[in-house]
Amino acid sequence: MATIRASTSEKVYQIKKWLGLNENPDGDTKLKMGEAAECLNWKITRDGNLQRRPGQRLAGTLSEGYPVKGIWSGRVGTYEYVLAACNGKAYVVYDGFSGEFSVSEIGSINTDNPVHIFGFDNKAYFLNGVEYKVWDGTTMSDVTGYVPLTLVSCAPAGGGTELEQVNKLTAGRRVRFSPDGSATVFQLPETALHSIDSVTKVEDGSAMTGWTGDTANGTVTFSGSAPAAGSNTIEVAYTASTDFASQVKAMRYSELFNGTQDSRVFLYGDGSNQVFYSGLDTDGNPRADYFPDMNVAAIGASNTPVTGLIRHYSRLMAFKTDSAYSITYGSITLESGLVTAGFYVVPVNRTIGNEAPGQVQLVLNSPRTLFGTDLYEWKNNSSYSSNLSVDERQAQRISDRIWSSLGGFNTASCICYDDNANQEYYICYNGTALVHNYAADAWYKYSNMDVQCMTAIRGRLVYGTGDGTVLELTDAAMDDMGTPIDAYWESGAMDFGMDFRRKYSSMVWVSVKPQTASYVEMTILTDRKSEFADKAVSTGLAVNLFGEWDFGALSFFGNVQPQVKRVKLKAKKFTYYRLIFKNDLAGTTATVLEADMRVRVTGYVK
Repeated sequence: MATIRASTSEKVYQIKKWLGLNENPDGDTKLKMGEAAECLNWKITRDGNLQRRPGQRLAGTLSEGYPVKGIWSGRVGTYEYVLAACNGKAYVVYDGFSGEFSVSEIGSINTDNPVHIFGFDNKAYFLNGVEYKVWDGTTMSDVTGYVPLTLVSCAPAGGGTELEQVNKLTAGRRVRFSPDGSATVFQLPETALHSIDSVTKVEDGSAMTGWTGDTANGTVTFSGSAPAAGSNTIEVAYTASTDFASQVKAMRYSELFNGTQDSRVFLYGDGSNQVFYSGLDTDGNPRADYFPDMNVAAIGASNTPVTGLIRHYSRLMAFKTDSAYSITYGSITLESGLVTAGFYVVPVNRTIGNEAPGQVQLVLNSPRTLFGTDLYEWKNNSSYSSNLSVDERQAQRISDRIWSSLGGFNTASCICYDDNANQEYYICYNGTALVHNYAADAWYKYSNMDVQCMTAIRGRLVYGTGDGTVLELTDAAMDDMGTPIDAYWESGAMDFGMDFRRKYSSMVWVSVKPQTASYVEMTILTDRKSEFADKAVSTGLAVNLFGEWDFGALSFFGNVQPQVKRVKLKAKKFTYYRLIFKNDLAGTTATVLEADMRVRVTGYVK
């Protein structure tokens, strides 16, 4: 008697490396083996393993119920600090002297708007759109402004040689006279002054006596004998009736640049296309309190604002809401013959820019900007130059794998940060963070991330929240301060290369890394059945923590080598198959190394 057998074949399909999230707009049947249709609160390690995300622990409480409006890390004086602003106050959150997180108030600041903090000359400066403040490690105060030496070699009757420009930050000026030995009245370059503040000897800085000032006419008159003749021997300091400090204080963000050095402060973010940049004093020292009146760069058309500046090699990239520009350092000779720094602006892209103010990040020496509902990386791939030039191909969209999630973000309100120590780039909005591990080129998503501002100190990532706390994201925490982390990973709909065949599977092998309190659940879904049992894969190391153990979640392995677990889950007559990993148990962690699925092909789909 003849026997007819259906053609069958069996094969073990392996996921050797996890590839992160891929939100395919045409469905998830085209995903690669190891890519995820959903990847929530799982991260991809540098080696391509699937690991439950770090937990959150409290670094400090600033003011409960009020959002943290700014955070920064850097050196002030001889120590490193984390500084933050919240509820009208500025705080130290971490100081390098103790090496610990500890909150202490350092001064008052307006927190109606986001607060931008930057470091310069061993000090920390604060911008918020209405104030410009500085903290030197001891005292926090308003930036009063460097008083420039505007004219030198002035004759008693007036005139002189221009030296420094007027400082927008202050109405104060200084001029130096060369007495002729007979004149007792010295004419200042301006009239209707607010005050005449001092008259000193240039030689030793000592105060001169026997003079009176006329603010209306702008004169200084010496009683008695005239000052002795000399060249630039007398310095008069006075205050004009108006200043332009409000223009500087209206700026919201900063970047450091000066060609090949970072010796000038560039300010932007007042809603205009203007950028202010700082100057050098008469001794050639860089200053963050001196913004000469002519040190203004207008970027593109006036009807769109500058939203980002980032130093890129020897140039400064400027981004607007609809375009991008490159700024180069040079020099300009003024009509007076004075040579000063000049910055030349050239267009790079007329259609793509940046919509998130102050959020341009430099990732592996390439700027990243949010534009529309996409993330762009700016890179010149030519062999002759790394600088960006007029070439639309240099703006490369790199967010296709997160198109759905990023499309739900208001990109103009996103917070972006490059955690260089961990090679992770964050886009945060409304409690969700999209994370790109650029060492592994993998995307994943975190929830319960109320990020208002973010920074890192000594490899430790911290962020300010909407309720006045500063949290640290760390592997040392296995939950979010007692709240379980709901981690969920789901593969695409896998047809194993044969969408026209029915399959049968009864077994999956899962390789996990033994860790203290390691726990993960696995299950599957098919097009024929939507509910399968959750199977626990537990490899918690046996250590002396009996008082903290959840015995239902742990095993008693003492071997630190990777462990492979066989999981029996029967799925019949399916075409598409999904693999799922879960972890929602507080006080646990998990690292999945590999997964192997035994699949037998049976017949054709009917």
